[in-house]
Amino acid sequence: MTVQIPAVLYDVHECLSWYEVPRRLPATAAAGEACVWCTRPADATAVELAPSAALRRLACQRCYSARLAWYLTWADWHTHYTVCTACRQRQTCYVGHGRRLLHERTAQAIGKKPECVVCPAPLLPTELVGPVKWEGTTRHSIGYAHLRCLTGRASTR
Repeated sequence: MTVQIPAVLYDVHECLSWYEVPRRLPATAAAGEACVWCTRPADATAVELAPSAALRRLACQRCYSARLAWYLTWADWHTHYTVCTACRQRQTCYVGHGRRLLHERTAQAIGKKPECVVCPAPLLPTELVGPVKWEGTTRHSIGYAHLRCLTGRASTR
């Protein structure tokens, strides 16, 4: 099956619109007058998030582009991780590590500090880390885990 780029971008836009918008918004952002992430006043270049939603939510180009890069680099890393034998066997993979480093650069740009979802410790550059995703009762979430934490967690079940 071939996936068209517009369909992929639409899916990413939906994910950003529904899962990355803060739960509590300042009054100007809640009213659709400011960016939901940085609260700068909206201008003509603002991106409308979830146009079918009852409340108008906007993002400035800077914040939207940075989060788009963050999400796409995570998805690229995750896709590689799920099909790479070395990554799946918890071995060093330089391609996977390179995708991780690229993603971590995008995380810095939006103020996210990557930490393990299992042991909430920061991710050090020398540690083996994998991208993880899970669905909660109210949100879809993506994150990271030390491979040692994933292995330990799986062996205790």
